[in-house]
Amino acid sequence: MNKLKVYIAAALFLALTAFKLLFPAQMESLRRETLRIGATQRDYKAAVETIGRGLSDPALGEKLIAVFREYSGETAESGE
Repeated sequence: MNKLKVYIAAALFLALTAFKLLFPAQMESLRRETLRIGATQRDYKAAVETIGRGLSDPALGEKLIAVFREYSGETAESGE
């Protein structure tokens, strides 16, 4: 399996190098677009921490049940 990963990485490296040598303008455009997209979402750590805090909430199950009841149109009294 490790050899397969090395072969895949080598093939990707060779393909990207060939593409860069054959089409330098398109690679520059791709690089700029990638940097533009990456620059708009910088704070991944804060996003992951926020998601983790939400998932570790002890009342998460009850909140999800309430949301699904609201979505389906049921009331708390009719579900009991």
